[in-house]
Amino acid sequence: MLDALFLAGILITIVLTTQVGRHRFGLLKLLMPLGLVAYFAYDMLHNMKTTQPNLTSAGVGIAIGAVIGVGLLYTMTVENDTATGKTYTRAGWSYLAIWLIVLVSRLTFIWSLENIDSFRADFGKWTVEQQIDPDGVAAFFVLMAMAMVLVRTVGVAIRWIRRPKPVASAGRTKQTSAA
Repeated sequence: MLDALFLAGILITIVLTTQVGRHRFGLLKLLMPLGLVAYFAYDMLHNMKTTQPNLTSAGVGIAIGAVIGVGLLYTMTVENDTATGKTYTRAGWSYLAIWLIVLVSRLTFIWSLENIDSFRADFGKWTVEQQIDPDGVAAFFVLMAMAMVLVRTVGVAIRWIRRPKPVASAGRTKQTSAA
């Protein structure tokens, strides 16, 4: 549970300091999460037993994470500063609420496994019946988080690429659409 609390603390700190509010978006803000997603997905998957139940668990985690990622994306705006040509993201309370719901749900699940005997027994029985081993359970959670980040990051990148670009014309700047 301490590891889960530590991870949740790190994640919420990253979200609060780099995503909630108005923040500059550029190539580094694009590549950093994509690199982390690639690293953790590889780290999770390269040793995972590729049984059908584990792959199903991983797939369900990816699907749920993608849906949450779409929710994150639609609670965030991408703004172009016409004076500087720089791009900013803006996320508010609803964005933060989604992250908090996900993190608190994960912590509640872990706490329940560690502290409620009947929950632990029922979950253990269910994983045995479904033939999901610990790799499949871990893949669900890790890949869900990675899918959330990937969908949000790619969505912001698409908005960034399509943003209106300033074009100099006879000493004045006009906005043109990249789409």
